[in-house]
Amino acid sequence: MKKTFLYLLKWFLIFFVASILIFAVVRMMPSTPVDKWLDAYHLPHTEENVTYMREKMGLDTPLTTQYLRWIGNFVRGDWGVSLVSGENIRERFFAKMPYSFSIGIAGLVLGATAAFFLGYRAAKRRGGFCDRFTAVLTVFTQSVPMFILSIIIIYALGVRLRIAKFFTGDGKYALWCAVLITALYSMGGLSRVVREAFREEMKKSYVKFMVSRGFPRETVLLRHACKPALASLISAVITRFAGVFGGSTVLEFAFAIPGLSTMLVTAMDSRDYNILQTYILVVILWMFVVHLVLHLVLQLLGVRRET
Repeated sequence: MKKTFLYLLKWFLIFFVASILIFAVVRMMPSTPVDKWLDAYHLPHTEENVTYMREKMGLDTPLTTQYLRWIGNFVRGDWGVSLVSGENIRERFFAKMPYSFSIGIAGLVLGATAAFFLGYRAAKRRGGFCDRFTAVLTVFTQSVPMFILSIIIIYALGVRLRIAKFFTGDGKYALWCAVLITALYSMGGLSRVVREAFREEMKKSYVKFMVSRGFPRETVLLRHACKPALASLISAVITRFAGVFGGSTVLEFAFAIPGLSTMLVTAMDSRDYNILQTYILVVILWMFVVHLVLHLVLQLLGVRRET
């Protein structure tokens, strides 16, 4: 009970401190949404125009008042409106979120699932095909950027072979390719984590004892040594879940997928404080949910993890 309270208190403090830092940092940007709005409509930066737009955007009140109004509304579920377009931010988020979540979560789950079995096969036979394949895949994904592979796929399948239409139709080819690329770039590193976990378990006495008693090594590894390997995999996956929001930026632009990343880039260009603040705070809340769920999964596996 005490650990649970401390865990929740830690995340509450992270949320509170982060909200203040986010609010302050976005206002340190070199220009303001008022400047960007006036430039977009080719209007002069007169005192009257600036004052009018600051009042319209709600930027004429003291910073403390702006912060309290923003964080209070956010906690109540009102994420405000865009300073530039006037659109409801929450509605825009939920309209674009399925695209980013489809790429991030589906790709990561698919990659982690494949990584577990590849890592198991690589640990079972050192120097075998799976061991060499995962090593090469890890080096490949660390040295070749996503956008290069995306361009190659678009050119090969869309231009040369003409078997997929990435920028017309319902966009299913673009979405599936983005998911598969995300899975591929997750698979290499995670498979090596699983491999090392299985190799460590193979050195332990209980595995050697059961194998010496005649139990097949595959049965021993998959039934008894899989929990530590799964725990290592889950711990590694936790850090990658932050990329569900921002990690798909390159893929969304390469395949013209209208996800959250495109909205974020547009907000940065227009200095839309409300969208930027909300985006980063939602990422923090998302990471809290991810940590909480995976923490419970690790507890079910019987693995203790520092919170």
